[in-house]
Amino acid sequence: MALTSASRRSSGAEPAPDAALDDTDRAILELLLHDGRATLHELAAATGLSTSATSVRVRRLVERGVIAGFHARVDRALLGRPVEVLAQVQVRADADLALFEGMLADSVAVVSAWQVTGEFDYAVHLACRSLPDVEAELHRLREQPGVRRTSAQLLLHRVPSWSGVA
Repeated sequence: MALTSASRRSSGAEPAPDAALDDTDRAILELLLHDGRATLHELAAATGLSTSATSVRVRRLVERGVIAGFHARVDRALLGRPVEVLAQVQVRADADLALFEGMLADSVAVVSAWQVTGEFDYAVHLACRSLPDVEAELHRLREQPGVRRTSAQLLLHRVPSWSGVA
């Protein structure tokens, strides 16, 4: 897992504003969000464009960074990690954030991690093998240098989410 943020981008480029996307771009993005393996032919048929024109648009969306990558969505339970937890971590002001983030990046249990605002400094999505594994992961988080306290919630059911394209 790699921790990234707009402030850490090596290019320093800001994402293109949403206004630069037209309805066809949004339709392509919506289709790819629902099926990242959709072919250019399928995208073209759904948008009314030719395959060539669709290819140009997808390539442009990738070049502009609107499409940051293509990923597989996996069933963590079938991978032996059916227990998911959202852990919040509060660190001391003098904590070595690079060291902490490096530990998160190296952990097989960390699905994603975000530096956040509010009472806690990090939100960490964990996928664990069992409840004892959750306890061990939370203990490992608490024992990191600079960690002040943690809190965790067991994730029960994923709610369908907004695609963010419309």
